[in-house]
Amino acid sequence: MAPKPKFSAAMFGQRLVFSLALVFSTYNPSGYSLSNWLLGHDNGLLSAKVVVLLALAIAYFVVIRIVFGAFRWSGLIPASLLAVLASLDPVVHAIRADGASAPLSYWVAAQYVLLTASVLVMAFGMSWSYLVERLTGQLQKRYVQGEASR
Repeated sequence: MAPKPKFSAAMFGQRLVFSLALVFSTYNPSGYSLSNWLLGHDNGLLSAKVVVLLALAIAYFVVIRIVFGAFRWSGLIPASLLAVLASLDPVVHAIRADGASAPLSYWVAAQYVLLTASVLVMAFGMSWSYLVERLTGQLQKRYVQGEASR
């Protein structure tokens, strides 16, 4: 059996880049994303759209399972609330006292902040067990238990 590689900043960077690609290819305010491609009025190949949609659905399923395994509900709920509150900050500062709505740039900024917060939660969730092992030297029981029972 090959020795397990030590967790490094490069490994976290890989997870961060993967999370960025996954989230921002699904939706982003610039208009170049899967959601715009699927809902657009162009006559793209339906089979290509289905293949890309299935690939992203599988990737999301795997990532969400890993993140939920690392954080459970006790970590995901505060992280989600923090992400939502962080995305509301630009909007709150944009709303004037006279009740006028925020300019479009603030809504776009709020979307980018929320997407980036989602990326960070995903990247840390995929790296959590490595970080805990690196900091404490102990494996997390819920990850090892599945291997021991086989």
